Amino acid sequence: MIQGMLTGTVLAAAGFFVVGVAHSSFRHYFRRYADEEDLRNHDGVIQEVVIVADETKKTRGSKK
Repeated sequence: MIQGMLTGTVLAAAGFFVVGVAHSSFRHYFRRYADEEDLRNHDGVIQEVVIVADETKKTRGSKK
């Protein structure tokens, strides 16, 4: 009886590990190789950021 429970637990853990690796691999390769449209249409995978004007660079001491 204990041997059966141990075998079931090990098989369940191995199964969940395989499912986790498959899910992680799919997410990695999907984000790496998917088109921009696919990434934008997917639920919350990527957020599109558009910079309208770059105001980070300011000149020092220049007289205009």
